[in-house]
Amino acid sequence: MFKFTPGAIMVLGLLIVSTACRGQAQSPNEHTWQTASPADVGLDPAPLDRLRDDAAAGRFNNLHAILVAKDGKLVFEEYYADFDAGTLQYTASVSKSVGSILLGVAMEQGLVPGVEQGFLDMTLGELLPEQRAVLAEDPRKSQIRLGHILSMSGGLAWDETSLPYSDADNDWIRASQEDDPIGFALARPVVADPGMLFNYHGVYSIFPSYLIQRDVGVSAEEFAAEKLFAPLGITEWEWESIASGLTDTDGGLHLGPRDMLKLGQLYLDGGAWSGDRIVSGAWVEESTQRRMVNEGMPDYCLLWWCDDFRYGDRSAYTYFASGHGGQKIFVFPSLDLVVVLTHQVFDNGYGEVNNIGILSRYVLPAVDPAPVSNPIALGPEALARFVGEYGEPDDPGSMISIAAGDGRLVATAEGQPTIDLFPSDSTKFTGSVLDLFDVTFEFETGVEGEVEGMTATWGFTRSEGRKVGP
Repeated sequence: MFKFTPGAIMVLGLLIVSTACRGQAQSPNEHTWQTASPADVGLDPAPLDRLRDDAAAGRFNNLHAILVAKDGKLVFEEYYADFDAGTLQYTASVSKSVGSILLGVAMEQGLVPGVEQGFLDMTLGELLPEQRAVLAEDPRKSQIRLGHILSMSGGLAWDETSLPYSDADNDWIRASQEDDPIGFALARPVVADPGMLFNYHGVYSIFPSYLIQRDVGVSAEEFAAEKLFAPLGITEWEWESIASGLTDTDGGLHLGPRDMLKLGQLYLDGGAWSGDRIVSGAWVEESTQRRMVNEGMPDYCLLWWCDDFRYGDRSAYTYFASGHGGQKIFVFPSLDLVVVLTHQVFDNGYGEVNNIGILSRYVLPAVDPAPVSNPIALGPEALARFVGEYGEPDDPGSMISIAAGDGRLVATAEGQPTIDLFPSDSTKFTGSVLDLFDVTFEFETGVEGEVEGMTATWGFTRSEGRKVGP
C-alpha cells in the first residue's frame, strides 16, 4: 500500500537483447524546434532554474535528459552523463506507444480499418484467420477483441513480472525467441473475461508490428521511416527486431530525446504536424482514453498509460509513454505541455522516483503553481490523536505506523524510509520522500472528531488506509 523505496515503486517497461538496425529516413522534412524562454510562454522560470541547478548538482540518479515543450515551443533542454541532443536513448517500452502511433498512421493512410470502421471491435477470429487452429482450442479466444489486446486486457494467462527479463523462462523472453510469437501467446489458457483484468503483456504490444507487416507488406520500422519519421524530420534511430523478424514494438526503439518530444507534440496536436495530418485524429483521441483502471499503478489506454498526476493540492491529467529505466514522454493536454525524461537506472526504481520529483517539484509548478501551504503549529495533544496503525488488518504489508514527534508526525513502515510529516492544517500533513518528491497525508475524522483513516497522495498514487490500532 504505502510503498516509497525505489525498488518498491513500479518500473514500467522492459530490457531485452536482440538485433538492432540503424535507420535513416529517406526524405526527411527537417524540423528544428522553435525555442522560447519559459517566461515567453507564461511559465514561472524560478522552478525551472532550481531544476537546472539541482540536476547539475547530481540530485537525480543517472539522469540523461530533461526536455519541456510548452505551446509548441522548446523551453527547457538539459543533458547529463555525457548525453547530448544527438545521442540515441534506449526507450524500452516507449516503443509500445510508438507502435500504437503507427496503427493510427496506417488508419490515416487507409491501410487498416479506422476507429469508425470498428477496427477495435474486430475479434481475433476475424482479425487472425491464420491463427484459426490455436484459437479453436478454446472458443472464447476467438471472441477476444483487438481493443482488449491493445489495452492489455485480453484475459490470456501471461507472466513477465515474477521473473526478471534476464531469466530465459520469463514469458516475454520466451516469446521473443519464437518464430510465431503471436501463436505462442494465443496458446495460453483463458484466465479472465476480456476487458476485466489488466495484465502487462509483451506480445500484445507486438500486434501493431505484426498487423503492419502482414497487411501493409513492409516491416513496422520501414513503415515508420517513410510515414512517421520522415514527416517529423526524424533522421536517426535504431530499432531492434525479435527472432521472428518483426520490428520490436514492445521495447526495441532507440531515439533521440528531441525526437521523442516530437512524438508527444504530434499527439498533443491531434495527429497533425506542420499543418499536415500524419495520424488519424480519431485514433489519437481513442488511443489516449482511459480503458483499464488499475490499483497501485497508473491506468491504461491503448498502449499508452494515463492518469491524474497529483502535486501539492493540484492535479493534471496526462497520458504518457513509459519505458524501463525511467524513459518517459508525458503529454498534458490541458496545460499544452509535453515533457521528455530519460535515464539509465535499470537496476532500481530511481528513474520513476526522479520523474515524480521532477514533475511535481519543478515542471508542473512552473506551469500551474500550487498554492503555498505554510506549516502550522500543533501541540502534543493535537498530534497525539493521529498516533496509531493504519492499513488493512488482513494485509500486514500495507501497515504504516504514525508516531508523534516534536511539532510533527513521523511515518514508518517496514522496509520503507521514515517520513517526517509537518501539518499544513488540522488534518493535513506533508512530508518529503528521499528528498525527491513530496507526499500528502490527509486524515479522516468521525462525527466526534476521532481519527478513522488516512489517505496518502503523491504522483499517480492515491492510497487509503483505515486506522486499525492505537
